[in-house]
Amino acid sequence: MKVRILSMALLAILVVVITIFYQPVLALQTITVSTDNRWYHYGDRYTISGKVSPVVPNKSVSIQIEAPDNPNLATLSVIPGQDGSYSYPMHIGNKNIPIGTFTIIATYLGAKNQTTFSYEGTPCIQPSMTWYNAISYPASNPRIVDTFGNAINGTVKVGQQIQIITPLANGLNCVQPFAYIVQIQNQNDVTVWLSWITGTMIAGQSLNPTQSWIPAAPGAYTAQIFVWQSIDNPNSLAPTLSVPINVVPKSNSE
Repeated sequence: MKVRILSMALLAILVVVITIFYQPVLALQTITVSTDNRWYHYGDRYTISGKVSPVVPNKSVSIQIEAPDNPNLATLSVIPGQDGSYSYPMHIGNKNIPIGTFTIIATYLGAKNQTTFSYEGTPCIQPSMTWYNAISYPASNPRIVDTFGNAINGTVKVGQQIQIITPLANGLNCVQPFAYIVQIQNQNDVTVWLSWITGTMIAGQSLNPTQSWIPAAPGAYTAQIFVWQSIDNPNSLAPTLSVPINVVPKSNSE
């Protein structure tokens, strides 16, 4: 009898221990979110998409869109599919939306994730012919300076690093991609150095692209500056500029 009572007591203790230390492991809720591009212009269509796991039937993904000037631009909801995927198509049809970075926040049953994209406004429609003055030179251009930004008005020494700066301004009421190209030729018109910078300028924006060059030999050189629509599209956005660079040998004391 005592053995039976002891066995029952031990069984009760075991049940309590299992109840305390064994708890069902709940699956961790996750969600992803992304857009089909990193930047958009006015009139573009884009898609917000992602995936949740695990899927709970009839539970919606909440999507909040934050603009640079409005943290509550829009709130959307969508029910994910059986595989957990979801998507929501959007259209940028408001010209008054400010240019800048937009944040998309997606939540699902306590799980949260976010992504961003850049809105660049109205794109420039390029004509088929060469288009001058899309980009203008608002100052005396180009400028040759040393590594400290001091203007170089005379000669440059072999091995001295110089910077070629050309202030640019977008004179159009639209977003303009560009390629700033610097080519340096010697007195025989042989190209000894070529470099470029690509970017995008919003309406009315000004930039000061800079390229550095270290001459390896003395001589008379010419730096030519081109502003094209892109490296692959030599549609000129501004007249070609040139500036002479006279390179002399180092002194014996250097």
